[in-house]
Amino acid sequence: MNNVNKRILLISDAYFGDFSGAYVAQIAKKLLIEIGCTVAVYSDEVTENQKEEDGTPIYFRYKCPFFANWIQKKYKKNYQAVLDDFRPDVVYTLGSVTNKNIIFWSIARKRGIKVISKIFMQDFFCYNYYANDENGLCTKCLDNGFKYALCKHCVRDTNRGISGFLKKLNATVNRYRLQKELIKADAVITSSQQQVGFYERYGIPRDHCYTIPLYFNGDKLNKYVPTMGDYFVFVAQNRIDKGIHLLKDVLSHCNPDVKVVAAYASQKSIDYALQHYGLQPYVNNGILEMRNECTWKTNLGDVIAASRGVINLSIWPSTTEFVLLEVLGLKKPILTFNVGIHPELIKSGINGFVADTPEIMGIQINELNQNDSLYQKVSLGAEQLYRKMTDWDGWKPVSYTHLRAHETGRNL
Repeated sequence: MNNVNKRILLISDAYFGDFSGAYVAQIAKKLLIEIGCTVAVYSDEVTENQKEEDGTPIYFRYKCPFFANWIQKKYKKNYQAVLDDFRPDVVYTLGSVTNKNIIFWSIARKRGIKVISKIFMQDFFCYNYYANDENGLCTKCLDNGFKYALCKHCVRDTNRGISGFLKKLNATVNRYRLQKELIKADAVITSSQQQVGFYERYGIPRDHCYTIPLYFNGDKLNKYVPTMGDYFVFVAQNRIDKGIHLLKDVLSHCNPDVKVVAAYASQKSIDYALQHYGLQPYVNNGILEMRNECTWKTNLGDVIAASRGVINLSIWPSTTEFVLLEVLGLKKPILTFNVGIHPELIKSGINGFVADTPEIMGIQINELNQNDSLYQKVSLGAEQLYRKMTDWDGWKPVSYTHLRAHETGRNL
């Protein structure tokens, strides 16, 4: 592979710590360096410019609050100083776009610097970031214009009255302003074909859209030894996009011998779920166990590794959730709904299960619960899919391509 020899300014949601966004950014930096790039990180997690042990510059940037895209003087001064000092060929944004200053795109474009954006969710058109309502996919703001949400009550925000309206108005205007810049980006990346479709409807040219698997570091999985268990796991969060409101509907179609562990991080979350999502009857009849203090820092890895499979009730158009990669990496059958990237990757009975309805998912759980050979087959398929999605050497050619694609004004 030819040396890319690019200078990349990386602007991510997070870079330090053990959050998923930070993991992705750290892997992106390492990957870019391996294919011949020089990388600097522009971070709002530091208070001054510094360097990592490997020599990577870390530049200070201001956080992007409510007014940042209107009162821009200090943000422009800070950003322009970084561009002058590092002299990047490419500005590479990772993660959300509405939590970053619009000038990151506009000033780079005016200076002739290429801009690449890898977006994990749908915040570029959706106020709720995940493009869903209680029934699943929602693209009304993409179809009808961002002003649609101004007079609707789809925004899950605690702010009401004048304050809430002003926040929505600010978000509306800034989305229109961002759209004018994002559609001019040199490359926009995702891990799902469905997201590419959203990009096209948004106005981004198809030949500027690329797909590459989500960068993922599975080192934390290496200490677990998966075994075929006798229970299923739901990694529980009390969020509509994660499908908590559908758990009772799935359980209503499960046989009495099925056991499901809802792995929660806190007792407070368990109490809330029992009060609001109709789960108490299933706890009473023994199908559902609400387990407390289950996180990757405690015992969640052990709970998943010893399970029969993992129930993922997400109903947003996922571009790839970490839970999917974690489950596949532990060789577990995953049960998902027919949304987002899931039907693009998962073949029912081969490397996981995809369902159109809670009833179908319940039937799939019943079958997997009773069939050891099916478990073994899908477990093997899950491992093979994981290896394909996390192939480090497989990431490099795609990364190389989207960095070079527009040097000649065409897609390579």
